[in-house]
Amino acid sequence: LIHDICAVHRNLGEMAGRCSSLLRLVLVVVQPAALSAWVALPSPSAHLAVSRVAGGSRLSVHPKAPTLLRGSGRRAVHGQQRRWMASVVSEGSAMALGSKLKGVLWDMDGTLSDSEAIHFKAYQAVFAESFPDFEPNPMTKKHYADNMQGRTKTDVLLGLFPHYSDEERAKVAAALEAEYEVLSKAELKPLKGLLRLMDRLDRDGVRHAIVTNAPKSEMMYSLNLLGVKDRFSHLVPSEECAAGKPDPAPYLEGLRRMGLDASEAIAVEDSPAGVRSATAAGLKTVGVMTTKSRDELMGCGASMCVRDYEDEELWERVAEWTG
Repeated sequence: LIHDICAVHRNLGEMAGRCSSLLRLVLVVVQPAALSAWVALPSPSAHLAVSRVAGGSRLSVHPKAPTLLRGSGRRAVHGQQRRWMASVVSEGSAMALGSKLKGVLWDMDGTLSDSEAIHFKAYQAVFAESFPDFEPNPMTKKHYADNMQGRTKTDVLLGLFPHYSDEERAKVAAALEAEYEVLSKAELKPLKGLLRLMDRLDRDGVRHAIVTNAPKSEMMYSLNLLGVKDRFSHLVPSEECAAGKPDPAPYLEGLRRMGLDASEAIAVEDSPAGVRSATAAGLKTVGVMTTKSRDELMGCGASMCVRDYEDEELWERVAEWTG
């Protein structure tokens, strides 16, 4: 049975990869009380939940709303039945919290906005002008994502220019920040759904903190430009941490300042380094796919992934966490 299920899953994954929308596959049992086991088969493009019951299994495949099967008949799940489905499917979910949600620790670049694209342009411009022999020139998005994204400028520049003095590396960092400020004035905007989601969390008394690898000056500039600085009760820039991401120190510091246990909060991240930092601190982590794929973020420990904050599944989780 498991062999057949895996074969079906592989075929569905290949088919979903050719589709433009995410397939959501859910198996619904005839008698919910007869549920004996769940086997989760994760996929980058589809979710397949398989249930074994005494009388066998039934498979229902739908791109959006699940269907409830009763004997040979079926009917669409609405209202209470759909909520029941969500609760069953989410049992044992990787995003289940140990208590009611009290805090969200946000990374800044790539999560509040798609600012990583602006940082890439800043690196590209500064390196093309100041380091014409640097390879690749011009810098590629892949090189930036693999070597710069999610890391502090201090770590990046130390790795690239170990022979430079601290003062020389500081000048390069200042040039990068200055270029970022010029570009961001025209391009920096909140990620879709961000303000609406924060409003929703605010109504339930959930507090917000920033935990970023960016220096304080850049952090304050970006938060002011986005108009969200006053929405955060705590701000944790790179220079106020014992170590940068992927070390757990930044998120541990954020939790300490908020007075929260990891079971009472979640993290929101877009980079592998950030996801590793948050999960190492014990936090359930929402991965935002502004620059990295679902596979890359989930592979680093993210519990779920979204493209932006209008994601329907994310809003269902918020209702669970704050209910």
